[in-house]
This record gives sequence, structure tokens and C-alpha cells, in this order.
Amino acid sequence: MAPLTFTSVTTDQISSETVAETSETKENVARLIFPINGIGDVKIEGTNYHIKKGRIPHVGPNFPSRFLAVNEAKLEYVVIYFHLSDEEQAKLPLYNSHFPLQVVEHMKLMNIVQQLIATNQKGSHLSFLQSKVLFLNILEEIILLMKVKDYQNIASILTYIQENFTKNITVSDIANECNWDRKKLSYVFEKRMGVSPHVYLTDLRIQKSKMLLRSSDFSIKEIADRVGYTDYFYFSRVFKKVTGLSPSIFRKQMN
Repeated sequence: MAPLTFTSVTTDQISSETVAETSETKENVARLIFPINGIGDVKIEGTNYHIKKGRIPHVGPNFPSRFLAVNEAKLEYVVIYFHLSDEEQAKLPLYNSHFPLQVVEHMKLMNIVQQLIATNQKGSHLSFLQSKVLFLNILEEIILLMKVKDYQNIASILTYIQENFTKNITVSDIANECNWDRKKLSYVFEKRMGVSPHVYLTDLRIQKSKMLLRSSDFSIKEIADRVGYTDYFYFSRVFKKVTGLSPSIFRKQMN
């Protein structure tokens, strides 16, 4: 791996009515922009990049960037600044350009980004060294996620899960539908996504059920059925295990 050196990390957010220009365009310092929430655009040297989770623009040194949130929502993003030595830049000309990196949405990658933010905020010499290690871990994850074959495979699996999680599907159903061996699917999925397919499927269902508990008058049994649980009591146990609250108590607290 090229000797890329972490320098700093920042977080920011803008609304759909705000245009922001990056204030740190340091000489010989490049950036990776990680969208955390929302959808937006970043304009660099006349080129407009549409950004959302899984689409990470690389911006070389000395390129001012203008951000714009879209869809009447806030765009939250993280900017990681890093440096490449002058002699190594000749071997890696892409360092001085701008382009998007497309990866499958990945919990493990975003967890490391959040760890980097928290560690860097401590401000000590030790935390800076730890931040440099976390930065290299982020680069490693990006490289793994950009492998075309794995990306296409995981993308098709994610699409199937997201379109069918409200049905009573299992990991075995997912493997059969996508023509994968169940054990291989679980191994590759966890390696790329940072969680098992079962955990990912459960998270989707619980997030959907939380939305329905907050915004609908459906009974808890109806909600369980709408998010893929035919057993109401099992749904309640899973919901409490994930959130720490029963569905009924969660609804009371939200209302």
C-alpha cells in the first residue's frame, strides 16, 4: 500500500437551503468524503458528484469543494484528510485528481470511520497514532469493498433482502434465491458488511417496526406481520433484545 499519512478528520452537515464551501484545502493534502446521512451533491472544479452512503469522493489537494443537500434533508458527512509524500505522488498520479469511489454500503466501514472521529477528538499523541492506524484500516476496507465480483454479489443479495425483508424470509431463503451456499453466503456477507446476514435482516425489520410504532395505529401483532415476523411473541422478544424495550413500552415513550 502506498505510504498515505492521516492528518485530520472533520464532520459537518448542511441543509437543503445551504451551500457550504470547504475551508480546508491544504497544499498537498487530499480528502475522502464519507456521506453519513442524507443525499447531496459536491461540486469540484466544475464536476458535480452525487453522493450518498456507499459513494465516497476522493478529492486531491487544492480543489475547493461546494456541498449541497437535496431532497429537503440534511446532508451529514465526514472528511478525512491525508497526505502522500512528493516522491510517491509520481507513482500514484490519481492522488492529485478527483473521482468517486463506489462501494457497497458497509456497517463495518462506517463503524471504523466513527471510531476515527471519536479517537481523533481526544487530542493526545497516543490518540493521533491510533487515528493513523484506523485510517489505514479504512483504506483496507475500501479496497476490499471495491473488488468488482464481491461488490456485485453483495449488491444483489442486499437488493433481495431490502425488497423482501417484510416477508417471512430466512438466511437459507436468501442463499437459495441468490444461488449461494448458506455457509459461504454468511462468510462473505459478514466479511464485506461487518455483520452477519441474520443481524442485517433483523436490523432492517426492527428499524421498520420502530417507524410503524411511532407513526401508525397498527396493533403490535399487525406490525410484527408487516415486518416479516409471523410469531408475535418472537417479534416482541427480538425487539426488546435489540432496543432494550418491549414494543408497547417503546410506542408509549414515542407518543
